[in-house]
Amino acid sequence: MRRMGAVNGGRRGPRTRFPLSVRPTRTSFQELTMADLAFVVTTIACFALVALVAKGVTKL
Repeated sequence: MRRMGAVNGGRRGPRTRFPLSVRPTRTSFQELTMADLAFVVTTIACFALVALVAKGVTKL
């Protein structure tokens, strides 16, 4: 009877590491703040556009 060996030859842990380009990068606080500001400005602009369209429709 033949004896079976350990899975993966008994190695523990990963064989190779990921290259540096694959590792996640940290996002700076300033980038998050600018993204939030852009979202708020875009939302306000959309509401202003809807208000102008609604005002124009009521004049018809």
